[in-house]
Amino acid sequence: MARVCVDWFPMGTFHGQKKPGFHMDNQLKENLDVIVQNIVDDWDFTIIVSGKGLVRTGKSVLSGQIACYFAYEIERVHGKKIYLDREQLKNWVFTGQDLIKVGNWLGKDYPYSPLIYDEAGSDLQARTTMSRSTQEVLNYFRECGQYNLINILVLPDFFELPKSIAVTRSIFLIDVYHTATGDGKFIRGFYKFYNRKKKKELYLKGKKDLNYDVVKSDFDGRFFDIHIMNEETYRKKKRDALKEREKVSTREVKYREILKIAFRDKKDLHNMTLRETAKYFTERSGVKISHVFVADVMDLPKQEVQTEEGDDI
Repeated sequence: MARVCVDWFPMGTFHGQKKPGFHMDNQLKENLDVIVQNIVDDWDFTIIVSGKGLVRTGKSVLSGQIACYFAYEIERVHGKKIYLDREQLKNWVFTGQDLIKVGNWLGKDYPYSPLIYDEAGSDLQARTTMSRSTQEVLNYFRECGQYNLINILVLPDFFELPKSIAVTRSIFLIDVYHTATGDGKFIRGFYKFYNRKKKKELYLKGKKDLNYDVVKSDFDGRFFDIHIMNEETYRKKKRDALKEREKVSTREVKYREILKIAFRDKKDLHNMTLRETAKYFTERSGVKISHVFVADVMDLPKQEVQTEEGDDI
């Protein structure tokens, strides 16, 4: 293992620290160094940190260490002034709206900075009918390459992501997991690394059965419980985001019920097909609506809906 970020973390920064900096596996460091080397040549990178479908595996701890390493090395190697707020955690976002807001700001004022989208699965779930927030986040990722940021997506399940992010947009996957001692005590701090080719194979072969063992990782790694960010601030930001998401979710349920009534009235009372209903509401609202969306809101069985290319919005 290598000692990294030694100038930022002198002796005594962490409990039990014996040398400046913190440990990072050599193979992970080498892959991160490729990004550090290339990003200043007008590149943009997205990496995924998942947790085998589980929570509390240490994803956020490792993501913070990776973000810190990027920031430290880009300043050291390239002399670029990047932004990493480890106290107020302005680089950490928990909602799609904040991702877009902070991403636009960092891209304009601090290119090459890390942007950590924690709980990314809440807005990037791979599903037939996408919410408005999901579509906005996907649009952002299609357009944000010019910002030259290092995007770190943190979520429990890699397979939740749409193919455009999981396979195409991201450069590699780090899947974090825990193990257990002989007496059953859980131990965090382990991960499997998948390069671009391997993660594509994993997504295509493992998604149906949520099987993370269908493809062998490039290498396995180890990390330690070193919080480079203010842990109290992190927990508060995450709690606040979850509370706000709960409010939004409650409102969306109410809106969905209202839409269901409107769609049923128009379809059933006026004897419209699903496509005619979708066209009617698209013309009236100015928002593109597909017949698949109409069927989903009305809770119609999937086998009753004939899908076509481009019907997933």
